[in-house]
Amino acid sequence: MRTIGISHKTRYWQHYCFNNPPEGHRYARMPDIPWHVAGIKWEFLANTKLFLPYPRPDLYHTYNGVVANAHPWVVEVESYLPRYQRMPRTHPLYRWALRRLAGKHCKVIIFTSHRTMGRNRPFLEAAGVDPAKMTVVYRAVEQFGHLGGDPSRFTILFAGNGFYRKGGVELLKAFRRMDRTDARLVIISRLETDWDLCPLPEVKAWAEKTIAEDHRITLHRQLPHDRVIEHMRAADLFVGATYLDPFNNTVLEAMGAGLPVICSDAGAPGEVVEHGRNGWVMHVNDKASDDVVDELSALLVRMMDDPEGRRRMGRESHAIVQEKFSLDTRNGRLLKLYAQALADH
Repeated sequence: MRTIGISHKTRYWQHYCFNNPPEGHRYARMPDIPWHVAGIKWEFLANTKLFLPYPRPDLYHTYNGVVANAHPWVVEVESYLPRYQRMPRTHPLYRWALRRLAGKHCKVIIFTSHRTMGRNRPFLEAAGVDPAKMTVVYRAVEQFGHLGGDPSRFTILFAGNGFYRKGGVELLKAFRRMDRTDARLVIISRLETDWDLCPLPEVKAWAEKTIAEDHRITLHRQLPHDRVIEHMRAADLFVGATYLDPFNNTVLEAMGAGLPVICSDAGAPGEVVEHGRNGWVMHVNDKASDDVVDELSALLVRMMDDPEGRRRMGRESHAIVQEKFSLDTRNGRLLKLYAQALADH
């Protein structure tokens, strides 16, 4: 039994994946220096892992973190690497991280999407990182049977805390434009701003007022994950037309619950959803907000008026998850990568 040391599993998908390891392996949380306990929030320390010498695993598997230990490790990356966004690339610590990635102890760089690998690969290669180290392994997601809700209503679901970044305003406008009394919109979000994407105060005020006054809209500011899944299983359509997102795991979770999805091509969702097969992929980032609303409104009406098409796309969502995002698929890839990483150790 090989032990793979991990740094944390704070997200739901990490709990699912790391609680179900590949055959012949076990995941174990390895103690590292807890900088956050001391109130230190420097991004270099947050995204650099210095594990204590004992216990000692066969291999470290970190998430977005460069490992300082002289021991074999792999890193899983959802956005960019090294994850020192505010640090100049000429900084000695940034250069140190690149040497660690190019060095003998870093065995594999696992990107969570082809989009992410494409964004990182040219720079890492130029820094001396062997391209043979780089690969894509998708996350895995649980699958649930789709239950459906009230057949007399068409329920659209939005879930995500970066409401404005994830196209929440455009969805509100598109939903209002539908003007259908039997349509419902369920929003699971704290309606927060994040990643320095701040809407104008009047836009935020309009969104809050619209949600409060439209009886067809239900807002849940926070729910436990199992309740989010319940809403997914009862909805008719999931919408996540984000403007900026490295992965947007809720899109994948909605597919695991058998939902058709409308998403954007910003980040990984465009390679998770197959346009025309299990939903629609919108291009949003160089379009005016009103144009996005026009397209989204038309797609909402189209999906609402085609219940058989929705059911077909929902079945295809399950099929795509089984093909590309199942635990068996992920673990099969990791088995080979772990064996490769430990072959000369």
